[in-house]
Amino acid sequence: MIKRKLLLAALILTAFASLIASYQAPVFHVNTQLVEVDVVVRGKNGPIANLTQSDFTILDNGKPQQITLFSVRSSASQSAALNSSSAAPLAPGVVSNRLTRSGEEPPSPTVILWDALNTATSDQAWVRNQVINFLRTLHPGDPVAVYLLVKNLHVIQDFTTDSTHLILALSKTNAEQSADLSAPDLVDLQGQINFLGDVSPNAPSAVQQMAKNFAQLQTMAVTAATEMTDYALRDQVYITQAALESIAEHLSGLPGRKKLVWISGSFPAVTFNLRHHGGPDGSPAIDVLDFSPQLYHAIRALNGANVAIYPVDPRGITSGFDAPANPPSFSNNRHGIVEANKASALADGALTAPGIDTMNLLAGGTGGQAFYATNDDAGVMKTIMEDGDVTYRLGFYPSDAKLDGSYHTISVKVARKDSAIRDVRARKGYFALDASNSAYGHWRDRLNESMRNPLDATQLGLRGSALPVNGATGVYDLDLVLDLDGVHFEREPNGRWVAGIALATQFGQDESAKGSLETIRISLSEERLKQALQDGFTLRRKLAAGSATGYLHVVVEDAATGALGSVHVPVGVQ
Repeated sequence: MIKRKLLLAALILTAFASLIASYQAPVFHVNTQLVEVDVVVRGKNGPIANLTQSDFTILDNGKPQQITLFSVRSSASQSAALNSSSAAPLAPGVVSNRLTRSGEEPPSPTVILWDALNTATSDQAWVRNQVINFLRTLHPGDPVAVYLLVKNLHVIQDFTTDSTHLILALSKTNAEQSADLSAPDLVDLQGQINFLGDVSPNAPSAVQQMAKNFAQLQTMAVTAATEMTDYALRDQVYITQAALESIAEHLSGLPGRKKLVWISGSFPAVTFNLRHHGGPDGSPAIDVLDFSPQLYHAIRALNGANVAIYPVDPRGITSGFDAPANPPSFSNNRHGIVEANKASALADGALTAPGIDTMNLLAGGTGGQAFYATNDDAGVMKTIMEDGDVTYRLGFYPSDAKLDGSYHTISVKVARKDSAIRDVRARKGYFALDASNSAYGHWRDRLNESMRNPLDATQLGLRGSALPVNGATGVYDLDLVLDLDGVHFEREPNGRWVAGIALATQFGQDESAKGSLETIRISLSEERLKQALQDGFTLRRKLAAGSATGYLHVVVEDAATGALGSVHVPVGVQ
C-alpha cells in the first residue's frame, strides 16, 4: 500500500512539473481576493432581521475594512426561490457533486455527523431517538445529510430534503462501541499501588521487599496502560480531525454558510496524566497532552469552507457535571488554553465533563454554538436548524493583505446600541491566497487525499456519466462536464485564456484498484471561454471496465490553486 501511494505521488509530481514547465509567461492576471463572511445575529427571541450595512464593522487582523458587499438572506426566501426554480433535473445515469444542478444557493445545508468514535454506546440510543423525533418535524425545504464516524467516515445519507430518507438512515445506524473508548481504566491499578504502599514499616523485611516489588510491577502496568490510553486518544483526535477536514472540503463548493452538527462525546483538548515516580528525582509528575494544534487546523479548514460547527453532547445532565459559567472563546494562543484547562482541572468544584473544552473551542472558532448539560436534544436540533433563518453576508477586499497564504483573523462587530442583541457569530478567519501560486495549496497531497475521501470535493463543479458503448462489451463512454467558474485562467500574449488541470481516476477502493492520471492544458478563445463558463467544459474518455461494475472515482484539480472537484460515477450499476 505504501509503495503504491509513493508511486502515485511520484507520478503526480512528474506530471505537474511538466505541465507547469510548459506554460508561457502570462501578460496579466487578477489576484484580488473577495472575502465573504456570513454573520448570524440573535436576540432573546431569535434572529434579528432589521440590521443595515452601517450597523456592521468588520476587522481583518484587527484593521477595519470597507464593506463592499452586503445582503440579507432568509431561509424562507431561499427555499421559495429553490422550489420555484425551473432547472432541469439530471439526465439518467448522470451524477453531480453539486447540491443543485443550476447553482442556486440551498437554504442553509446541514450535515449531521454521528460520532460513534468518541461517544459511549450507552449515550447513543437516547440521542438517536431524539434526533429522529426532530426529523419528523423537519421543514421540507431544508437539505440535510447524515454521516457516520467510526474508524472511518461513512456516508449514511447524503443531502436530501426528504425527512423519510434521513429517518431511515439514522434508524439503521446502530449504537457502536469505539475500540478507543474501551481503553484500560486506570483507577483500579492506581488504587492497588496506593494500597500496597501502606505496608507497615514493622513488617518483616521479606514482606516489605515483596510489597515493593509488586508496587514497581504495578507502576509499570499503570505506565503501560496510560501510554495505551494516550495512543488511543491520539488516534481519536487524528481521525476526528481528518473527518472534519474531509467534510469541510466536501462543503466548500456550496455557497453560503453551512452547519455541521457534531453529535459526540468529544475528547479533551488538553489532558493531564499523573505518573507515579515520573519526575527526575522519583517524585510524581504530570504529563500534558495538548491537541489544540489539531483543533486549530480543523477550525481553519472549516473556516475556509464557511462551515459553522455545532457540537451536541449526548451525555445530557450527569452527576457531578456543571456547565462552565464562562465557556472558553476562540484564541490563537493555544498555550493559554493549556493553562486555562490546567487551572480548571485543579480548581475545587470546577468539574466539567471531558471534552467540553473541545466543543467550545470548535464552536467558538467557526461561529457555531456548543450544546451540553441538556436532555432536550430534539429542542437543541430545532434551535440549530433555526440558527440560519436570517443571515447577513458581508464582503470586503482586504486593504493591506499580502497574498502569502497566511491565515488572517476576522472579527465582526455590530455598532448599533440595541439591548436586544445577544449574540453575534461568524467565522473567525480566512487564508490570504495568491490564486496564481499553487505552492500554498499543497495540491499534490490534496489530490491523493481526495482520492481516498468518501465524500465528493465540491470546490470545482463536476458532473459525470458512464454509458455503455454499443457492440463493445465492458467499454463505456465517460463524459465529464467541469464548471469553469472555479478554475483559474490566465491570458497569454496571443489573447487566448489558459488553465491547467489534473484528471485522476480510480475504479474501486482496494489496493489492486486501477487508476489513471493525466494533465490537461485548457486553451480557449475569449468567445469560447464565455460559452464554456455557461455550459461547462466537457472531457470525453473511453473506459474499459470489462466485467467489473461499481463506481469510478474521478478527481479534477486546478493546477494553479489546488481547488478540487470529484464525483463517483456509476459504472454498470443500475
